[in-house]
Amino acid sequence: NQELSALSDTIFVTIGVDTEGAAPTGGGLDFNSMEYLMDRDIGDIQRIQGIKDISPIISGGGVIEFNNEMKSVSLLGMEPENMKAVFGLDSLGLKEGVFLKQGDQNKCLIGHNIAHEYFDSDIPVGARIKINNKLFFVSGIYKEEGMGFSTQTDDSIHLTEYDFEKLTGQKNVSAAIVRVYDVEQVNAIADEIKTVINENHGADDVASVVTMTSILDSIQNVLAIIQTVLLAIAAIALLVASIGIMNTMLTSVMERTHEIGVMKAIGAKNSDVMSIFLFEGMFISLLGGISGVLIGIIGAQGFSLATSQSMGAMIQPVFTVFSIGLGITVAIIVGMISSFYPAWKAAKMSPIEAVRYE
Repeated sequence: NQELSALSDTIFVTIGVDTEGAAPTGGGLDFNSMEYLMDRDIGDIQRIQGIKDISPIISGGGVIEFNNEMKSVSLLGMEPENMKAVFGLDSLGLKEGVFLKQGDQNKCLIGHNIAHEYFDSDIPVGARIKINNKLFFVSGIYKEEGMGFSTQTDDSIHLTEYDFEKLTGQKNVSAAIVRVYDVEQVNAIADEIKTVINENHGADDVASVVTMTSILDSIQNVLAIIQTVLLAIAAIALLVASIGIMNTMLTSVMERTHEIGVMKAIGAKNSDVMSIFLFEGMFISLLGGISGVLIGIIGAQGFSLATSQSMGAMIQPVFTVFSIGLGITVAIIVGMISSFYPAWKAAKMSPIEAVRYE
């Protein structure tokens, strides 16, 4: 969320791709679309008031050669700073290597499948490959599936805009990254961009415009739903746990009735008896809390790995000392509250009747 918020002044523009409310994972923006923005589109967007800059994204096809093997691949060219902004969001970035920098030439970033599946041997960072018979240095390798906003990243090669045009001679603008001066105006400007492109292409819905704020809102809505569900599950779990602890402690009191009678007969006060059972309940809850935290950490990591495979992006769990301490503290408090009635019942026992109990 913090990284997306840092890009809240950014608008992504494509043609013929429905990106309304898209998330930055599989099924998002397709920069390898067969539809292209016209020079007129770029010019009209630049003239819209409030726009800071616009960076076109160009795409096409090419042939890669490695160890005397040749494969057809998708090529994408854009400014290095925008490449990192779009494809470098947290866990959606590079698995190995570094992003391209301004001024880099004859360097490229390759997708996971190209690095590990296209050829008999893997392509490592630092390897030299040929693209359309021109030598390139592999600067980095993307993580698997859905990096940035395109599921095609696994099977594409990213170049600087300069290298792309020099290599292919193509200038097919499949998308554009637009930045605005005022974040408060980003939605209004996005609507204006959409209107301009639709008018240029003579259609009502040819333009697809998505802002980072809309993506962030979608993510926050999903997280809010997940959080609500988890809180409901946690509340039910606490209720069940408290009933379980109370039943356990009541059973313990019943089984130790004679022992309680002996303690009170030799001088134990009601507060002493009550403290014994309260601390016993708290200890049981402490063990349960620690076990729950460990299971939660393992479960969260497992869920993170599962989502990385199915969604193409890893939801990285964050564990803090405060959250772990809070979980254990809540467990202890629940245990103490649940043990109060059994402890009170034990403290109020008549020592004479308790000693006689068998």
